[in-house]
Amino acid sequence: MQQPPPARLTYVAIGASDTFGIGSDDPLTQSWPVDLANKLGTGVRLINLGVPGIDAPTALQMELPVALDVHPDIITVWLAVNDLVDKVPVAEYQRDLDQLLARLHSAAPQARILVANIPDLSLVPHFQKSNLQALHAQIDSYNQAIAVDVAREHVMLVDLTNLWQALADHPEYISDDGFHPSTQGYAQLAAVFYQALS
Repeated sequence: MQQPPPARLTYVAIGASDTFGIGSDDPLTQSWPVDLANKLGTGVRLINLGVPGIDAPTALQMELPVALDVHPDIITVWLAVNDLVDKVPVAEYQRDLDQLLARLHSAAPQARILVANIPDLSLVPHFQKSNLQALHAQIDSYNQAIAVDVAREHVMLVDLTNLWQALADHPEYISDDGFHPSTQGYAQLAAVFYQALS
């Protein structure tokens, strides 16, 4: 029996429900990590570790060990929205994210690590009844923490706050649940990550 050719690249996606693909028609084939892996060409082995509902401390325990085990070439980290919604203090979130990035960087020094920040959630229907001033202040605090960690660990920032303003003109990028991206939204997110990698 013929063996499949070895993977050219191993790509690991660390994240929550939006990494898993909740909101798409088929999370197994239409999440943004799948779309990104397809953009990276043939021979990419994708390990999507996205777990719905997860936050940074749980990702440290559950997702990080698997990521380290597979010796990835590319790692994406998008973890923050659940922490923000659950009102995790920014200092705690920042500490957990920094620990995650430091361990990834030390175990996989050759890997390209991309960390996404929080987009403008006031454009997402689920948040539109929130106190938008307070929401923007929270997002800014989290994004500043992410920027500090990204600079400290010398990894790449995927600035969704600025690069995903298309949400304002494209309500179809959000799924019917009013919270998660849609299949189209995930394709756009993959394009943003791909642009950052390129």
